[in-house]
Amino acid sequence: MAAEINSLREQNQRLNEDFRWHQMGNFSKYSSVQKVVCKGEGGDRFENLAFDQSFSAPLITEYDKHLEELSGQLKYYQKQVGEMKLQLENVIKENERSELSRQKLHTQELLSQLEIANEKVVENEKLILEHQEKADRLQRRLTQAEERAASASQQLSVITVQRRKAASLMNLENI
Repeated sequence: MAAEINSLREQNQRLNEDFRWHQMGNFSKYSSVQKVVCKGEGGDRFENLAFDQSFSAPLITEYDKHLEELSGQLKYYQKQVGEMKLQLENVIKENERSELSRQKLHTQELLSQLEIANEKVVENEKLILEHQEKADRLQRRLTQAEERAASASQQLSVITVQRRKAASLMNLENI
């Protein structure tokens, strides 16, 4: 926008210079009435107006024409910027929706994986409890078996001692 303003200022300055050059270069072509008005000797307002219009009309017309073109371009660019802003907002909204959808799908996948993992944990906990119960039963059986084995060993020792005594007594009687 600042560049356009500077450009307009430069163009205005060039047009003013062209206008002065045009006035001075064509001074000899003017009628005697125009020369009088140009020198400030005429008193008629109509002549001054005719003189001013004959000098400035083409330049002002060109300047106005150029201003209208620039104004039209500015309006066009403003409209384009407005449309681009709307498109950008739509793209941003669509990206946000896409990102949210992607995150939602990812979250659903994670939740599904978490549910499966929880089910496996529950199954594993059940298996651990079952194995623990089996291990406890086996431990009790082992302890009972050890107790019976110890009892049997004691009984065997007692029986062995009794047999030795009996055998010794029989040996003594045989003598």
